[in-house]
Amino acid sequence: MVNNINSLRFHNTHVVSRTPRAGQTTNNDTSQISRSTGSVLGGSVSPAHSNSKFSILLAGLSKNTGTTKAATPAAAPKVVNEVTSSDFMKSLTAKLKASVNDPVSGPQAKAMLAALKNGTLSVSDPTKGVTIKAWNPDDKASKAAKPEKIATDNWNEFLKDHLKRSDKGSLIRTSDGSYIDKPTARNAFFGSLNGKYYYVTWPAEVTASGKPASA
Repeated sequence: MVNNINSLRFHNTHVVSRTPRAGQTTNNDTSQISRSTGSVLGGSVSPAHSNSKFSILLAGLSKNTGTTKAATPAAAPKVVNEVTSSDFMKSLTAKLKASVNDPVSGPQAKAMLAALKNGTLSVSDPTKGVTIKAWNPDDKASKAAKPEKIATDNWNEFLKDHLKRSDKGSLIRTSDGSYIDKPTARNAFFGSLNGKYYYVTWPAEVTASGKPASA
């Protein structure tokens, strides 16, 4: 009888020790998350695709670990459909200001803010066939520019034509991580803001020799 009781205790302890606690992830879970992220532009991850994948994976992990408390869904960001709108410009300015102290993206954010202030930061959306000089709606000295028409294209073809690559096919970046716009030799950035993709260019830093710093 004593042996049976001890055997039962050992069995229960063994089962409990193998049951993952709520909130913990296993090596397999981590591997699944790592494998879920795709590559865009030679290493950049598409924000919309990545967020969707992570939401599905995290929901699955929550069920697997026995979590019964329902998570409060985060408020969805407001989708800005037009890069020419004041709402987009406000969001872009706020994003850049929030990034100036970042050790990685800070130098690029500062350069973009300086170009925005000088009226030399251009924002484009080829899917809408439009480009516009960026402005700060909260700055009375910053005036809204008129949008200009560009050739309508999808993002894949547009980026193929605009992002400069090396002879080996890799994307060329400047010292602050910016891309280079092939047609104009200006610095460039491609990203997503509140659900809207956008492409930005601004004057490249010029060295004492008169050539762009990336040349």
